Amino acid sequence: MHLLITGATGFIGQHVLLDALADSRITKVTVVGRRPPSLDGSDMAHVKTAIINKLTIITRDDLGQWDYEGDTELVTALKDCKACIWCIGGKADDFATSQEFERISYDFTVNAAAFLSKVAQSQSAEGQTGPCGKWANREGKAGDSWFSYEAQTRNMKGRVEAGLLSITSKSEGKMTAFIFRPGGVVEGASVQSLGGLVSSVASAGLRLMPSVVIDVERVSRVLVDASVGIRVDWQRQGPNGDKDTWESEEIVTWSLGLGV
Repeated sequence: MHLLITGATGFIGQHVLLDALADSRITKVTVVGRRPPSLDGSDMAHVKTAIINKLTIITRDDLGQWDYEGDTELVTALKDCKACIWCIGGKADDFATSQEFERISYDFTVNAAAFLSKVAQSQSAEGQTGPCGKWANREGKAGDSWFSYEAQTRNMKGRVEAGLLSITSKSEGKMTAFIFRPGGVVEGASVQSLGGLVSSVASAGLRLMPSVVIDVERVSRVLVDASVGIRVDWQRQGPNGDKDTWESEEIVTWSLGLGV
């Protein structure tokens, strides 16, 4: 299976890339980004063969431009792609201006989804999976209640989700979107290395508050597994039919089934 990954230089994206390269079900990985991901770390040592045999890196200066008519190199490179894991984004406070936040969070994502939808028209169904954020609000009303934490971020994440679902609903069944909403993502190994009481408290948080904080390895493994295909009924079935969105605690449950 051919998998596309974006944001592979970021915190979650680096783990997704490593897990995808290590997954024998995935035979080809294409990374699209503004710069190549680092492949020299010690954690990459055990997938060196996969890097040689499976990995293709394509760089683009502007990831807001996904030109189906003009970028024939990218269209050709992705003609047999079956899934995309989108790891580009962040919180509103991570960006210098609200315009930059909107461009990277919304424009990049929706423009890429529209491009991939066109690619999918010429082949079997293609899925797009990606982490959004806990408490994303698709109605844009995150700041209207007593719980106004990260309202701008939550509204943007919800807007992105709505945009993705709108595009897939018009793809005539050729493309589906799987949306994952992790809580605060941390690296479990880093938490353990803190030592003492701080490590104990943080580790307890990972165990006892899965809706609030989650290990990045759980997130990345579930994203990769979902990109290959959802095989277990409970993972897909929701109260109103097939699910398209998984909350942080559901990601933890899914990851436990993968042995993470």
